[in-house]
Amino acid sequence: MSRREDLLDLAADLLETEGVEAFGIGVLARAAGVRPPSLYKHFSGREDIENALIARGFATFATALSTVPQSGEGDGRSATLAAYARAYREQALARPQLYRLMTGRPLDRAALPPGAEDAAMAPLLRLFGEDLEHRDRARAAWAWAHGLVSLEIAGRFPPGADIEAAWQVMVETLMR
Repeated sequence: MSRREDLLDLAADLLETEGVEAFGIGVLARAAGVRPPSLYKHFSGREDIENALIARGFATFATALSTVPQSGEGDGRSATLAAYARAYREQALARPQLYRLMTGRPLDRAALPPGAEDAAMAPLLRLFGEDLEHRDRARAAWAWAHGLVSLEIAGRFPPGADIEAAWQVMVETLMR
């Protein structure tokens, strides 16, 4: 593994422990035991590190969603969407600060590897029979899932709320 990849591994862990707002070059340099200017051998700045983490996040989401078994029609499609929802939620909750970094601000798509974001959306596009030009249902599914998991990460559901039921309503509604 390259030094850049090692630093990204460390950055990913620091992002989770320090939070999006506190993460930066200084935090990474201290944890790596180097002076901040040394990081510029591997990254052009904080945004470069963040974009590399975002690209990794999309790749992880793409892998997780692409491993969900595909079911054909009717109830099978509903089961597939439910499995996608579970995988999406699991990925977001496993690394909530990375999820916030990926989704909490405008995305500089030009700074990411080509197709990084689209690869994460591809399984939903297949399920709904859509493509990159026409993806209203896949986009709605993503937005709904994003809203639910963002509220969960932020601790905004009241105590005792049945979050699983909210996800099930999403699946049932989108499959109509």
